[in-house]
Parts: sequence; structure tokens; C-alpha cells
Amino acid sequence: MEDFRAVKPYTKRKVKEPSNDKFARIQDIIEAEEAAHKTPKRRRVAPRADPAPLVEEAQEMIVHGLDRLREAEEM
Repeated sequence: MEDFRAVKPYTKRKVKEPSNDKFARIQDIIEAEEAAHKTPKRRRVAPRADPAPLVEEAQEMIVHGLDRLREAEEM
């Protein structure tokens, strides 16, 4: 079985061009190519909060709004 990283396409990286030069240097191109072949850094994902309190609060707001509508219709 092949290693999936070996067949995974790499992402392109932009070559950093010096502001005073018209063309990128060879070293900049080599560094960009090496960076493109490295695996990307993983981002840390913050744990999600429990949605139950938000759902309960939304349900209470809906019930309160429906009660107000019924009261307005009775008037």
C-alpha cells in the first residue's frame, strides 16, 4: 500500500520577490519550492461549547413571542 503523502499533490507557494529587484532570486525560488513540498501546519481548533443552553434560550424566546401574539389577538 502506498503512502498517501507520496501521491498527494502539493500546494503552490508564492515566491517572495525583493522590493528593489526586478526579478526573484534563485534562492527565493528554491525556498518557495521546498516550502510547497512540506506538509502544511495544522491549525488548532478550539473546543466547541455545549449548544444546549443556547437552544433552550431560543426555545424560551419563541414561546414568549408566541404568547405575546396570542395575547395581542385576544385583545
